[in-house]
Amino acid sequence: MKAKLFILATVLFCSCSNENRSLSNSDKDKIIVEVKVLIDTIIQTCERPNPEKLESIYLDSPDFVSLVGGIYADYDQSVKNMYAFLNHVNSQKSFIKSEKYIVLDANTVLYTATSRWETKMKNDSTIVMDPLGMQFLLKKVDNQWKVLSWTE
Repeated sequence: MKAKLFILATVLFCSCSNENRSLSNSDKDKIIVEVKVLIDTIIQTCERPNPEKLESIYLDSPDFVSLVGGIYADYDQSVKNMYAFLNHVNSQKSFIKSEKYIVLDANTVLYTATSRWETKMKNDSTIVMDPLGMQFLLKKVDNQWKVLSWTE
């Protein structure tokens, strides 16, 4: 009898937990609308270089990681790399060819895009990156979406 009650209690406990609750399509759509604001901000901040703004979008966490050109960097090194690059950029123009938002859970989204970037440097040279793949792992922390990881 005790075993049956234990099993029943365990089943009820697990079925009442919201942790594994599937998100409805409506929930996912709302999350994507929120995340699109962050993605638009990232792109605008890169097009009109603003390293301070871009840094504020990164999640200052030991879990943060970037992978650019095959080189891994933690949060501190990523910030240094970003400032070093953007301080030599006059402007950039992005063209998103395709993009995809994958809602992993209520607080985590994976964003991928294929794009083209034209970068006008301060030395008057232009860099064209086409195609340029981008991937961002976005995390909602303290009710704000931040970049936890990005790859280019």
